Amino acid sequence: MSPHQGFRRADDDGFVERLRALIGDDVIIEGDDLAYYGSDRCRGGWPVAPGAIALPRTIEQVQAIARLCTEARVAIVPSGGRTGLTGAATATNGELVVSLERLSAILEVDGPSRLLRCQAGATVQAVQDAAVAHALTYPVDFAAKGSAQIGGTIATNAGGVKVIRHGLTRERVAGLEVVLADGQRLSLGGALVKNNTGYDLRQLFIGSEGTLGLIVEATLSLTQPPAGHVVVICSLASDAALSQLFARLRGSSLTLSAFECFDRGCVEHVVAHRGVDQAGPLAQLGPMQVLIEVEHDGDGESTQDALMELLGEAQEADELLDAVVAQTETQAQELWAWREDISESLHGHTPHKADVAVPVREVARFMSRWREAVAAALPEIPALCFGHVGDGNLHLNLLRPADVSLEEFLRRCHGFDPTMYGLVREFQGSVSAEHGIGLLKREYLGHTRSAMEIAAMRAIKQIFDPLGILNPGKLF
Repeated sequence: MSPHQGFRRADDDGFVERLRALIGDDVIIEGDDLAYYGSDRCRGGWPVAPGAIALPRTIEQVQAIARLCTEARVAIVPSGGRTGLTGAATATNGELVVSLERLSAILEVDGPSRLLRCQAGATVQAVQDAAVAHALTYPVDFAAKGSAQIGGTIATNAGGVKVIRHGLTRERVAGLEVVLADGQRLSLGGALVKNNTGYDLRQLFIGSEGTLGLIVEATLSLTQPPAGHVVVICSLASDAALSQLFARLRGSSLTLSAFECFDRGCVEHVVAHRGVDQAGPLAQLGPMQVLIEVEHDGDGESTQDALMELLGEAQEADELLDAVVAQTETQAQELWAWREDISESLHGHTPHKADVAVPVREVARFMSRWREAVAAALPEIPALCFGHVGDGNLHLNLLRPADVSLEEFLRRCHGFDPTMYGLVREFQGSVSAEHGIGLLKREYLGHTRSAMEIAAMRAIKQIFDPLGILNPGKLF
């Protein structure tokens, strides 16, 4: 049965009239904004067809919208910054998209408790800036932080470049305010550090992709920033050298906060995108590059010396080809930009992206197997890889050749997906590391989750959303 069966369209005249009675003119039913709010960054080939867009300004309005949708049997697609890559925020069949971008306030920063309370539409960048103003930091960090909204990052349990040191979003959520399908407001956690009183329902909503409720407010755990850090980019002789260097660093006393890999093709695309006349950050590029960040408590010189000693050992072992160390904070930011600019540099090639995870010890072997599989099945398609080695998360990219239509490119890529996700399954990995399942990966959920786990998820969904109006067709 279709997940949309039995639902009324949000562009029905009677429904729109009732919606406007609740939130006034903050309703969109026509024009380019329908597509703008109606999809995320995923190119899955499905239609972008929301019935209407609602832009509430208060939590009370979100509650009223949920009650109306339950009564009228109109499906809801929750929407944040729409930076996801799986279609989780895409409306395909007349749903009401509820954008939370106007609920964007930073409500409170409690310095001594290291807690920040904000509305779901606040961007990650805004949260980070508010934390810095109180000499603290929100360490969940990634390239899309300027547009990604907190509610969406919680709904997908976002990771980023500092997971190896600071964990996933899940570890940073102290409390949530959630609007359920029937309009009830559920308060989960907050300022309490210890609360051992039964099930932690808060955890159910983290990573739920908007299928259990609309996250409208969050209390986030902040941390003390390091006194300083050392940032270096290295070129490596092979994929295998990546795992060997990571093992060296993990076995040391250094505080590793980032270990980001990107292949030669990624650097070449950033260079082309910038239009600069240089080969990249290093005199000698290797098949694989890695950006390393090590935190310290104030003794930057000894930290850098220890890091350089380890890199020297790697060079003697023929693992490392070249390295450059940032001498100033400006140089550190410039080195980070080579990693953070990758996604933007690939955007014009309409990439088919996969966000997967494998055991850390298997990262290098998986990348080699993936490249071999692409070369065998799609020899005409450029394949690039970058990711977060410290948690086994890889971003696999297939780029559309200029002489191949988008429709034909997607057909070929989707034809390759079973091979790719089959490889992930073989490595006992996850078909989604950061962006969730959405529409794109529903048929592959069973590659990572057992039938019993999926049945339990469906049962939980039935409790919180018995009519199935919240993000139908996503996840399952």
